Amino acid sequence: MQEFLQSTAREQQWRVGANHASEDTWTFVRYFNPDELSKYADTNVLSEPVKFTSGKAAVLVRTSDIENGYVRVQVTAHFQGNGRSTDKVWAQPGDVWPLNSKGALEQEILKSLQTGYKSIN
Repeated sequence: MQEFLQSTAREQQWRVGANHASEDTWTFVRYFNPDELSKYADTNVLSEPVKFTSGKAAVLVRTSDIENGYVRVQVTAHFQGNGRSTDKVWAQPGDVWPLNSKGALEQEILKSLQTGYKSIN
């Protein structure tokens, strides 16, 4: 399954890095432009307005065997946006912002498995 997902990432030309795979996990960082970031992460819940220039998500895909030949797949993503506050009075000095997931990236990964993965058994 992980090989299938890695192939999907290459076919869809995701910008990824820090790629590590083991028997039951695959971790990677996916990089986003500002439009992609707003598609996958909630960029409107900050304490001040921020103009994002880029972002990334640390993604963990974990698989585990369950009964009757089925496999459970769990996907988690943690987002971070890069940008500057547009608030001239109360602007924070930082340019890195933790963001909440909208769940879209996780669902996109799971949907690619549901529609494209074929068991070899």
